[in-house]
Amino acid sequence: MTEENRGKCLCEPCPTYNECMRAGDELLFCLTGRSPECTFEKKGCACPACPVFLALGLRKAYYCIKGPEGGQQ
Repeated sequence: MTEENRGKCLCEPCPTYNECMRAGDELLFCLTGRSPECTFEKKGCACPACPVFLALGLRKAYYCIKGPEGGQQ
């Protein structure tokens, strides 16, 4: 997880990103996995439009809820 990737990350404006994640400064769920503390309500996913997602060639979504690419079915 680099500062460059944090700067490209679209978690903050994502409709599912909430106050709990904001308070923990949580970002880059596609790299770090799901949020360990926060609960969610699916409100849409910004992952497919994210530059980090595109650069890494990812295919899944809702990493904040479901965890990293390799852990999803």
